[in-house]
Amino acid sequence: MKTKPAMLFVIVLAVAAPPSARSVQSATAPPLRDCELTEQRDIGVWDDVFLSDDQDDIILRRGDALFSLSVTGTTDPRELTKASILANSEIVACASTGERIWLFLQSTKTSPFAIDAHSGKVSEFKIPRLSIPGNNTPGIQSHVIVRHAGAALLMIAGGDSDTWPRDGNRPIYFWISLKSGRIIRFPVGWDLNYFSRDQRVAVFDTPQENRFQRRPLQAVDMETGDYVERIPDRRKELCVPFNWTETQVVKPLYVRHAESGDRDHFAGISLRGLVLPFDLHLKETSYLSIAKAEDDFAGFRLRREGATAVEPSPFWLVGLKQPPNPEHVTPAISGFAMLKRGNCVYATTGDGPNGASSEAFFRTHSDKSTWNVLDGVQRLPELDNQFVDKDYVEDKMTVNVIDGFGSHNSLALCLFSHLRGDMRSHVLSLQGKRPGKPLKPMTWRRAIILTSDGERYMTDVFREGNVPDLIWLHNSGKVIMGKHFWQTSGSTRERKVQLSETTLRLGRKRE
Repeated sequence: MKTKPAMLFVIVLAVAAPPSARSVQSATAPPLRDCELTEQRDIGVWDDVFLSDDQDDIILRRGDALFSLSVTGTTDPRELTKASILANSEIVACASTGERIWLFLQSTKTSPFAIDAHSGKVSEFKIPRLSIPGNNTPGIQSHVIVRHAGAALLMIAGGDSDTWPRDGNRPIYFWISLKSGRIIRFPVGWDLNYFSRDQRVAVFDTPQENRFQRRPLQAVDMETGDYVERIPDRRKELCVPFNWTETQVVKPLYVRHAESGDRDHFAGISLRGLVLPFDLHLKETSYLSIAKAEDDFAGFRLRREGATAVEPSPFWLVGLKQPPNPEHVTPAISGFAMLKRGNCVYATTGDGPNGASSEAFFRTHSDKSTWNVLDGVQRLPELDNQFVDKDYVEDKMTVNVIDGFGSHNSLALCLFSHLRGDMRSHVLSLQGKRPGKPLKPMTWRRAIILTSDGERYMTDVFREGNVPDLIWLHNSGKVIMGKHFWQTSGSTRERKVQLSETTLRLGRKRE
């Protein structure tokens, strides 16, 4: 979710009957086509903006009202519901099921709550005897949405320090039905530990009975919120551990081996009730970093033990069918997007003369071929020899790979930024000195849109000015961009978002 200062643009790429689908049979990139700019439309200033990956609408908030902006249409945002509790709130997550679209929000004035965007029904996550707002209102620290069980778990913490019911402001957990909005608050002292392999059972650590013994476990049926007797045994069964920093839909499966005690070993993925166990025969301990599913495939990165999610890591691909047959695509990437039929786009690292740059590649699953997304695109000229290998010279290209969202055929956007400059200039100018021959600073930016069939289109929209805070690409063709800004009124300072919409039409092959 993003919301904050300045201007937000929405770009429409009218993917009007692109050339017939074809499979890339070689490492030669397809012809590069242009996007034609045809229209721009202002959509106004908003307090909050939220995108749900599986929806074709964007949820907006202005004051105490929620609105929906159809990404596939051209109409103005329409009001969904209004409630006083919405004022001063922030949308944290969204879960749709049937006719309901539940939004989970935290507020500077109230307890966290859920609201059905269609009916306006509100369910509050209240904690008895907690002072609200006190010296701080509680927030949604993490969440697990299990759509196939029709429920979600929320981890809430950060409330008033004087009246919070747990030492160290440790969290309180809530269960909510996505069908009815019914809420269950679990006892103080419970901590979510792991799930069964299909996430239909959640297992909690309960308060310790004896000081030197393990905490007792309690299992909960995710569909009903009821306690159940049978507890999945992590020492014998595949399980999905709870990680409060990870909220993606594709979950990791881990198994424990007798010889390594409580150490988890990666053993597959779990997605919407589908369990895909597999053994990658890894030589070192690895954990799921980033995982995405599209069509009948999932792509995932595995990080080594001790590494962060942003560190380049191996990229794997697996079909969502039994038996799974995972494929090691490439050893180190920094980002990727999944397209239809197992095709994908990924960014590598360690490229360029000094190994500091990134490149983007399109990969066709059917024949395993790859080609560089920038093939045939004129880049910055090579760095002059006198500046090569100089530690005061920055010469680096980065790639931001952005997934398409919503229905329709999948798209991906690669945003390239190449910065070149002399880092001595500013330091020496402060000392009243001038460097020898300085390196002329340069910024080069290109954006290329890719279809699932491997067609590529270039747009000039991102070339000038700063990169927007928001860039959302809808699979119908719209791209939503935006910047955040702060608005001050008297003693109040509020974060705002301004939206606008630009239409691009995918054009013909360049001459």
